[in-house]
Amino acid sequence: MTNTTVAKIVLTAAIALGVVGFFWHSSSSHTGAYKMVDEAVAAAPEWQGKEIKVHGWVQAGTIDEQIVGQEMHRTFVLEHKGATILVKNTGPKPDTFRDKAEVVADGKLVMEDGKPVLYATSLMAKCPSKYEGAQRDKMFEQGK
Repeated sequence: MTNTTVAKIVLTAAIALGVVGFFWHSSSSHTGAYKMVDEAVAAAPEWQGKEIKVHGWVQAGTIDEQIVGQEMHRTFVLEHKGATILVKNTGPKPDTFRDKAEVVADGKLVMEDGKPVLYATSLMAKCPSKYEGAQRDKMFEQGK
């Protein structure tokens, strides 16, 4: 083998490793976990400062919304299996967001006063009543 052939092989291998490393780093640093509230609270120290999706139900009476500088700021508590987590969110909310709604909040987990707090950048509220109603209607039509 000549020196130019060896140089080409080394350069190709270095570029390939660089590309693989770039994709591995970018995918691992921007991928958060998906946890129920009780799991997120139990693993809070491990997820502190990291992106995470937290799934639970809005605890009734905990939604607090205030307009600050033409922007909506809201706090609420998500609960699941007796565990709770405070969620802070700015911006729009889903139409189905309300007390006792099933919500997935996506954001960064931090510790404040020894308790986990989720700074959510997005909220997704599920609306099972629409689907349950459609299922009941379908069963009614079938005579069940």
